Amino acid sequence: MIRTAEREKDMGLSKRSIEMLLDLVEIKLSYMDISDREDARDMQILERCKAELRALDRGPQAMIANDPRRIVRPRAEL
Repeated sequence: MIRTAEREKDMGLSKRSIEMLLDLVEIKLSYMDISDREDARDMQILERCKAELRALDRGPQAMIANDPRRIVRPRAEL
């Protein structure tokens, strides 16, 4: 019997599901009115979500390269 955590780890999203989620996020963003900091924060989270879903749609390498939280530091010259 497979444990729940292992099953969730192996579960992926189909291309169709990713496209549907992208549509829903874009619809939500188009109807948002920013009136305070919380709304602005929600909009940032939705924008990040949209970027992550697009990266998922393109594959695992795109997801790593486009991670908005990833900090790229220049390498020191030797």
